[in-house]
Amino acid sequence: MDSVKAPRRGNRFLLAQWLDLLDDDSFRRYWFMRLASHGASNALTYALLVFTIHHSATALATGVLLLTLIVPSALLGAISGVAIDTLPRGLVLFTANVLRAVLVFILISAKENLGTIYAVSLGLGIVTQFAVPAEAAVLPHIVKQPRIVAANSFINLGTLASQVLGMLVLAPVLLKTTNGDPLLFMIASLFAVAAVMITVIPQFHFTSSEGLRNVSIRSARREFADSWLRLSRDPTAFLGMILLVVTSASTLIVATLMPKFSVHVLHIAPENIVFVLAPVAVAVFLGLRSVEVLANRFNALATIAGAYVLMAAALIALGLVPTAADVVDSADPTGLFRLLGGVSARIFVTIIFANVYGFGLTIVLTMGKVLLNERVPIEMQGRIFAAQTVLANLVAIAPVVLAGFLADAIGVEPVLVCAGVGALLAALWSQARSSRAVPATAIREISTRP
Repeated sequence: MDSVKAPRRGNRFLLAQWLDLLDDDSFRRYWFMRLASHGASNALTYALLVFTIHHSATALATGVLLLTLIVPSALLGAISGVAIDTLPRGLVLFTANVLRAVLVFILISAKENLGTIYAVSLGLGIVTQFAVPAEAAVLPHIVKQPRIVAANSFINLGTLASQVLGMLVLAPVLLKTTNGDPLLFMIASLFAVAAVMITVIPQFHFTSSEGLRNVSIRSARREFADSWLRLSRDPTAFLGMILLVVTSASTLIVATLMPKFSVHVLHIAPENIVFVLAPVAVAVFLGLRSVEVLANRFNALATIAGAYVLMAAALIALGLVPTAADVVDSADPTGLFRLLGGVSARIFVTIIFANVYGFGLTIVLTMGKVLLNERVPIEMQGRIFAAQTVLANLVAIAPVVLAGFLADAIGVEPVLVCAGVGALLAALWSQARSSRAVPATAIREISTRP
């Protein structure tokens, strides 16, 4: 059960709130369970991409791989959301992690054929559509309402750590030094560890007081649509959902443009862009530590809107890196940047702008999930987070394709500026809608009506 002792007092920068959360056995196990499963997922995504490229380096081949991960979300969003809200979420998560471990073992022999890689990837996409919303929906069962902000920020820290562990350490090192089998064994083991940890979290063993019920495809779609209608009646929660979706599309656009940005703007090899962006981890950490302070001092929507302004400004600035670098060069009395080389000033301003973007992005992602955890009834959260996954995948497709096409046609800098303007418009829209926000209890009252 949630710890009832008084929280630590002290300097927030000393991570007192996070230490309090780690004192809670259930949250600690939940956090490490996510670290294991997300680290495995990130390493697996990297490995699938590498295995696909080994068979075919064409854009079509990687595009089909992307579709195997996105299509299940579009087709099964309603079913997975209702299933998560109907079945014990611990059972859903345990089964999902066991199935992912089995699929990874199958991939060990299947990776020699492109078709079987796609088949395994499709299976993983289906299972993940159940796992990810269940992980998000179960949080209010583990921590109490006053700790939701700190819990989400600490969870995002774990997400960052899992990305570093999976995509920057495990997968690159083991794929370069082995044939990939040791990496797949390790990934399967991490999923198995996550499954075992789920069994020792007491809050995962709850069941609905109404008991289980049969769920048909038609009833699942009806309940999914009903939950979306109820969400739309709470403008604050609805905006939190939309901004999470738009933010996901924004990050995919940036990720799509970074290889071109590194070559055409920074004049460095695409694989070296990771060293330029590595300092962004500092901004992400500071954002995670700042989000609770901001949430306590400002309205949640105002906090998200302000973070969006930072993101917009940073994206526009990234599109103006050559101009900004010229200004830095001309204002440098020591001539240090000229001494270091022609691209040093561009790299310097890119690091600054990327840190601003990372800081704003972190706050938006954290506060968006906090809004949904706080304002959406617990019994509806599986459907809502499943809807977020569906929309994030579907909304991202067209912008990512368009951004790549425009970057080839007119250059990467104008596309980044346009993306920044789009983020700014989203911030202005959210600020205009914030006046329509209703009390946090409104959607709960709605959910109890016949």
